[in-house]
Amino acid sequence: MEEAAPEQGTEVDVGEDRRLQPVTPGETTSGNLGAPLYIAWQLTNECNYACLHCIEESGPGKAFKDELEDDQVFSVMRQAVELDVPYVSLSGGEPMLHPRFFDLAKFGAEGGAQLKIETNGHYLTEEACQRLKDYAVKSVQVSMDGATRDTFNKMRVRGDFDHVLQGIRNVHAAGVPLEINYSPTSFNVHEIGRAVDLAYELGAGSFYTGRTMYTGNAVKTWQMMAPSDAEYGPFFEVLYAKRHEYDGRMRVHFHEMGLLHEMRERLEHPAALLIVLPNGLVKLINALPFICGDLRKESLKAIWSNFQRAWQDPRIAQFVDDLSDNPKKTAELHRWIFV
Repeated sequence: MEEAAPEQGTEVDVGEDRRLQPVTPGETTSGNLGAPLYIAWQLTNECNYACLHCIEESGPGKAFKDELEDDQVFSVMRQAVELDVPYVSLSGGEPMLHPRFFDLAKFGAEGGAQLKIETNGHYLTEEACQRLKDYAVKSVQVSMDGATRDTFNKMRVRGDFDHVLQGIRNVHAAGVPLEINYSPTSFNVHEIGRAVDLAYELGAGSFYTGRTMYTGNAVKTWQMMAPSDAEYGPFFEVLYAKRHEYDGRMRVHFHEMGLLHEMRERLEHPAALLIVLPNGLVKLINALPFICGDLRKESLKAIWSNFQRAWQDPRIAQFVDDLSDNPKKTAELHRWIFV
């Protein structure tokens, strides 16, 4: 369910695709800390949806052949707890498809980790939401890429708008903090005002959106899907108005910058964030192909130390520079480069 929309927030309250987490110089950057502030963990690449903009290109039958086994999964969570990592997000693919999802969530919660669940919303039954409430999950973020059935179902292939709305209602009814993520396209960009209103009506405390990024499935569907600059103008105007309208009631957070700008910012100020892939490989950032460790062979602590050094590798800066001349290099996210 990974989406090509920008990561939000200076703190660890981040948006669904977790690729971009802008930071303020001097604050919570990786060099200040002995452990990451946030682990964004893609439990599986399997998903019941086949979304047009999925950064991970996940979908039915798309699980990695070498995804972590049960003992490895619990070892990673145990290490995160022992390092006192404050926040761990569980995503995918669709994380709730992982056969040990609830066991792992319970294990992490009992160890003291604050958990965020990033889901397409399909499996948010009343029973599931009550279990997440029992585990004191910090938040559940659901993708709602459309304010109507037609636009949502066009974007989130194999998804069902009404089914997801019920799942969202179940989250709110269970008393679990709710966040909504929205990725704009040429066919839903005009619905942004209604989408923000709907998120509030459904009980969301936060609404995240921004420019859809040219990565993953979006590279293949860009011509039919991407909003134009002319469409983005009114889109952000509405968001500024909605931010003011819902001030103090719901956080309306959006990011207007493009991928290249964000990558250059990250080069200067790496965020204290690790991306864990379903097979245990750890990325510097999800919008780049660079791998800084393998949890099947190395400890989380050792990988964090390498993460802090790896950003100095000149290949990373060169890759970002090359993006300005060839934006299609973002299609290379899964051609992993070890640093």
